[in-house]
Amino acid sequence: MAFLYVFLCLLFFILWVRVGYLQIVDADNLTREALALTTKSVKRPERGLIFDADGNKLVGNISKSDIYIDTNILAAAKDSQKEREKLRRLALKTLDMTEAKFDERMKKSGYVLLKNNVERSVALRLKDSDIPGLVVEDFEARTYPNNDLASLVIGFAGKEGDGRYGIEKYYDDALRLAPTFGKKKDSQVPINAGANLKLTISESLQRKVEDVLDSHQEKKHAHRMTAIVQETQTGAIRAMASTDDYDLNHPSRPTTKEQKAVWKDLKDEQRSQILFDNWRNFSVSDTYEPGSTFKTITAAAALEEDTTNPKKHYYCTGYVRDIPGVTITCTSLPNPHGDITMDKAFSESCNVTFVNMGRELKKEGLLKYIRAFGFGEVTGIDLPAEQKGIVPTSTKEINEARLATMSYGHGIAVTPIQMVTAVSAVANGGYLLKPYVVDEIQDVSGNVLVKQGRTVRRQVISETTSETMRTLLTHVVDHGTGTMGAVNRYHVGGKTGTAGKVSDTGGYEKDKYISSFVSVAPIEDPKYTVLVIVEEPEGDYFGGTVAAPIASEIMAAALQEGDVPPTGSDQSKKVKKVIVPDVKNLLLEDAGKVLTDAGLKFNMASENVGDFGMVIQQAPEAGTEVDENTIVDLKIDPNDGKERTVPNFRGKTKQEVEKILESSKLDYVLEGEGTVVSQEPLAGDILPKDAKIHIRFEADVRDKPSDNNADGNNRREAKEKTNKARNKAGSN
Repeated sequence: MAFLYVFLCLLFFILWVRVGYLQIVDADNLTREALALTTKSVKRPERGLIFDADGNKLVGNISKSDIYIDTNILAAAKDSQKEREKLRRLALKTLDMTEAKFDERMKKSGYVLLKNNVERSVALRLKDSDIPGLVVEDFEARTYPNNDLASLVIGFAGKEGDGRYGIEKYYDDALRLAPTFGKKKDSQVPINAGANLKLTISESLQRKVEDVLDSHQEKKHAHRMTAIVQETQTGAIRAMASTDDYDLNHPSRPTTKEQKAVWKDLKDEQRSQILFDNWRNFSVSDTYEPGSTFKTITAAAALEEDTTNPKKHYYCTGYVRDIPGVTITCTSLPNPHGDITMDKAFSESCNVTFVNMGRELKKEGLLKYIRAFGFGEVTGIDLPAEQKGIVPTSTKEINEARLATMSYGHGIAVTPIQMVTAVSAVANGGYLLKPYVVDEIQDVSGNVLVKQGRTVRRQVISETTSETMRTLLTHVVDHGTGTMGAVNRYHVGGKTGTAGKVSDTGGYEKDKYISSFVSVAPIEDPKYTVLVIVEEPEGDYFGGTVAAPIASEIMAAALQEGDVPPTGSDQSKKVKKVIVPDVKNLLLEDAGKVLTDAGLKFNMASENVGDFGMVIQQAPEAGTEVDENTIVDLKIDPNDGKERTVPNFRGKTKQEVEKILESSKLDYVLEGEGTVVSQEPLAGDILPKDAKIHIRFEADVRDKPSDNNADGNNRREAKEKTNKARNKAGSN
């Protein structure tokens, strides 16, 4: 018993000495070893890379770290206060933390996150500091060398390596781990590596498209601009962009000045909603009312069903009045097209003609082709969250009014990817193709596991109809509403569209429009289809003058990059250029004369025009150099309300002024004889209530007796010329 007692005492003495040594003598070394044990790397299969069509890396991987501190270990360490101050200096200097943020984190007990997503070089500096309780967790993160380039297409991945949006989400499984399907027997794919993706998108063309959109965005201050470039014969997407993109390396940051201004004051739910909107790809996940670009579909359907032909005659009165409770107008008013052939109605976008073409197709026929061209169903593009759009599910949902409006692109909702794919089908021989953005799935050695390509969903129209449609599309650009969509040295076909923006509460939003233009080139053997959509542009909002010039620049870039040989002559040397005159505040008759004398045509974008109606907006704007015979879109104010705007009377004779003012029922005072040299109020001013218009005349050579008859004849000829020009003017 005594021997056992002594042995146990000796054993406990030895253990006590050992514990003391560990606690006092070797404490620092053990702390460092503990830190090494808590510093870890999160190892997962390396996520696959993403390359553009030419092999340029768009998405890569990089090592990053999260920095933690165990406050309990730090507090128990030797010289804990000194170590805490050391950590504070490092946090403020290398982690960009504020003192308040640091103190807030250090108040917590236990394992506390100091900073996440820290660059590896910074993490190594912290790790070498040997601060007790400091933990560095390494992980592989995604890096996007081009920041916001093609952000809405590429999407991004989360910290855990999961794809969140875009291609990163759609191909998440393949990017996480190379798929077994399609794998070659001799392919050596590491178990810890994901597959690589090669896109159809060209980095250089994508950058050019984004630059073009940004440039025009600065000019028009639109809500959003969107463009898609598709290979007409394959369905491959060469570029897809919107001006509301975001930085892929920092997806959770606000993107606009408006968002940044209120970001700190927003609740988490509000921030989340804004971020979801930022990340959503409008081209596949949103819908819009296409307007007159949809006439391409109606025309193709009518030609295929043989209910019309390019030389068939229709009659445009300017109105469709036989639908109970509904009046449909043509923007050719106040001088309707009258007798007009189908091909001219297409190039000048006559609404009345297309209503009649829709009626000839009947409900069953029009709905058949709407669905055949892919509207109302997903295209199958390899991007997430694609929408189907809104079209009638059966003929029971189509009344007389909806049949009429659908024929010219109203009363339905489509996605941009549906629209561009449908127009490609119109131009490529009638084949509706599946659009795609990933060309190949490869293993890390470059072996092709999956190869995508041209996939025909169905043939919608015949090659003969397609050939006829290519001709009609060319007429729109050559001498119709789409002349500003032309590309020098190439034959281009296209179609303009202008539609009101649909309100969330029903109906249309006041003074908000969606301008669009779709084009195909070269028309002899189409290579590319380009769609441009401009939402809520400021000022001018016509598709032919807002969207068409943008599409022209983008198409030119696509043709150049694709090394497509020119198919036309150098138009810049043969087409006469003219400067658009300023016709704002002119009466319609005067504006028409000025434009016609300048070698231009004009188009009405107003439904009601009275005798006192005047131009309040024009596009292109005054001073713009355009081709001769370009159509100038005019917005007319009927000027028949309580508040009247004073038109420009300068240069008019006394008899002409008296006639205009008498019909307007305004009070006026006329002084002198001859032609107008001054007026009060000035042109463009609002006439105060009960005020009089004072106009002063001075003798002019036109007032000489010998010239009276000639002057009257000249003015009658000018008026007849203006009326003829109105009849020729196209609508959008």
